[in-house]
Amino acid sequence: MQRLLDQAALLIRKARELPPQEAVASLKEAVGLLEAVRPSKERDGMMALAYLRLAQLEGQRGRRQEAERAFMLGYSYARTSREERVRRLAERLGQELAGVTPG
Repeated sequence: MQRLLDQAALLIRKARELPPQEAVASLKEAVGLLEAVRPSKERDGMMALAYLRLAQLEGQRGRRQEAERAFMLGYSYARTSREERVRRLAERLGQELAGVTPG
């Protein structure tokens, strides 16, 4: 299972350097790998990160419905992972999607 976590982490990192359409595919592939892993704090944190980044990309691409769906999944995983950094990202992204500038 650690191998799947490592592969997913590489895909999530790689997505930062890719054009939006390729980054979306990379993040979706990471989610697919993570779905095969038993739930844990690490796995849920990575799921949250992948979904939240996916929400950002879909929002940038003007795909509001997909962005909102990815955000809701990412927010849920951020809460279950209890990883502070990921939770803060989820809260900030939630404000962005709602059209509120973080203060």
